Amino acid sequence: MMKRTSRSIAAVTLLLLSILILAACGGAPAAEEAPAAPAAASEEAADAPAEAAAADTGATGAIYPSQYSTLAAYEEATGSSIDSFQEAPMLAAKVDAGELPPVEERLPSQPVVVQPLVGVGEYGGELAGPSTNPACCGWDELEMRVQKLFTIDTDLTNIIPNVAESVEVSDDQTVFTISIRAGHKWSDGEPFTTEDFRFYYEDVLMNEELTPVPPGPWAQDGELAAFEVIDETTVRYTFARPNPSFIVALGSEVGNRGYRPAHYFEQFHIDYNPDAGAMADELGFTDWVAMFGAKMRPYNFTWDLGSESDPYAPTLNTFVFAKEDSFGNKYYERNPYFFKVDVAGNQLPYTDSLRRILVEDLQVQDLKAIAGEYSHFGWGQLLSVPTYRDSEASGNFRTALIPYNRGNEYAFMFNFTTEDEYLRELFWDVRFRQAMSVAIDRDEINQLVYFGLATPSQAAPTPASHYYEEWMTSYFAEFDPDQANQLLDELGLDQRDADGYRLRPDGETLFLNLQVSVPEEAWQKIGELVADYWNKVGVKTNYKLIEIGLYNELRDGNAVDVAAWAYDVTDIGDISNNLTNLRPDWGSRASGVLWQDWLENNGEEGEEPPAEIQELWDMAEEYLALPYGSDEQIALGKEYYKKHFEALYVIGTIQMPPQPLLFKNDLCNTPPNDTEGVWSWDYRQWVLFLPEQWYFAQDGSCP
Repeated sequence: MMKRTSRSIAAVTLLLLSILILAACGGAPAAEEAPAAPAAASEEAADAPAEAAAADTGATGAIYPSQYSTLAAYEEATGSSIDSFQEAPMLAAKVDAGELPPVEERLPSQPVVVQPLVGVGEYGGELAGPSTNPACCGWDELEMRVQKLFTIDTDLTNIIPNVAESVEVSDDQTVFTISIRAGHKWSDGEPFTTEDFRFYYEDVLMNEELTPVPPGPWAQDGELAAFEVIDETTVRYTFARPNPSFIVALGSEVGNRGYRPAHYFEQFHIDYNPDAGAMADELGFTDWVAMFGAKMRPYNFTWDLGSESDPYAPTLNTFVFAKEDSFGNKYYERNPYFFKVDVAGNQLPYTDSLRRILVEDLQVQDLKAIAGEYSHFGWGQLLSVPTYRDSEASGNFRTALIPYNRGNEYAFMFNFTTEDEYLRELFWDVRFRQAMSVAIDRDEINQLVYFGLATPSQAAPTPASHYYEEWMTSYFAEFDPDQANQLLDELGLDQRDADGYRLRPDGETLFLNLQVSVPEEAWQKIGELVADYWNKVGVKTNYKLIEIGLYNELRDGNAVDVAAWAYDVTDIGDISNNLTNLRPDWGSRASGVLWQDWLENNGEEGEEPPAEIQELWDMAEEYLALPYGSDEQIALGKEYYKKHFEALYVIGTIQMPPQPLLFKNDLCNTPPNDTEGVWSWDYRQWVLFLPEQWYFAQDGSCP
């Protein structure tokens, strides 16, 4: 069981925003093409208990669509049955033409059953949204189609099967037996079996050329878990000691590394294809290892399956990559073998296709949004909400607001392993970090960037967290430039140059390079303000947005003085199970490159960190070995947080601003306006809202 990490924004906040923003309203025109209607749910399904219709998170009052892991689970929970299956007209036409087998043969024997948010939808239409940062992570494409082995339930508490059908865990949390769905198929129609798990484990993870360091979920102390194939649908992992975080990891943003389509990737592997070296040379790679890594990107799990990185790779995801045009726009089509149905037996998704529109920058992104070019848009800027609301009628869309579940919107971390010995010593002195923190006017940031709707805060957990304590929010977070100047003077930085900037002991001006790579408008404004605050207390700071490739090169070369990034983790060991935000490198590799190298490579690379940093690392590992939500784990987490915050390793600014989401008026089963749901990186943004159950209304308006 996972702890709850959501938090609602007070009603007064939303009321204030409604006062600040002029909301336009208008009717929705009829859809240009009327999609075909799937079969309606049975009368029994319509009368299902409320808890089966949608998941209520309780603490937030948020309503999400829900899913049942199997037909049997759905029938047991609702008393209803699904006796037949239907499919989209575009797939039915292919069946009639002999290009596809019938839908009954394309679905697994036990498909996932989705209870739509409002009601059974209608087939047809194209989802369209912007692609703003394709060189980084493919977030835009990923979040609309990704399907993980396990997933967070919409109660934000439990991890439930998704691609997997079930899991059995031994009492001592060392043995995990995972079953997949009989009859499940890849998007090319080939069977999805435990051979895909075996291939990934034995031929990728155990191959030191391909995987020099085993990825976290599959290893303890650098050693892979034991693996065995039980039968065609069952695998087993055995760890040397308790690993209760294993299933959590597989249901997280960093999960899904347990399998790959062996029938496809074997052609790039030297053990299966003796000509793989020649193939690599022909394709322009240095060797087969480089080719295989580029084709599979094993550390990036399934982000790229069926995406533009390899259009021929089969996938289990909702949509399959089809093409990329000369403008960089990407097109995806429905996966004909997708493993989910709705409560009436209609194979999902309802929509036929997905298009990602490449935009040059955030300004172009907003222009296209207000022109109504997107069916949905989840990366809107809060600063642009007045413009969105003014354009709703002309663009035929609505603007919803949702709390962004982040510990901090933009946090700053100093590079404790910088090559500059003086800066290294200065950064490590907690008084310097305290000074730089109190030099920041968080109230002003909140007013100028977030209309006063966010919460000024240190890089702290949200109030709903088990580990939240009131002192954390304000710890060295009150604006006090006098205290900042006093602390800096105490550090021997009491001499200034002709421009008023502080001098280092060697007589040079103290100078910090604050370089970032993500052109998010609010982040840019925060970064510029923070640089200005630091300049005003005499620490010369240059804030600069640079191209991501150059940034990565500087970061990996240990050449970034100060890193800035969203502080995503709201609880230690959160749903992503990614503790880098609470131990080196604190969510940004630039803040402790050499320590991170040492810790991740068993001391064979990098630089040994101080004892207090190693203690944090060890405590985090101990935390992960404890049952989630147990009294023992919570007690250790509180101790960990206290050490972490008293040291002020990370400097925060603003917590949980509202996130604007845009939806076409005829796109149904989408979150309501001003919802108290959760928008979260850790939950993969759209994933909680099950985009596979969104649909376009034939009459142009939603129920």
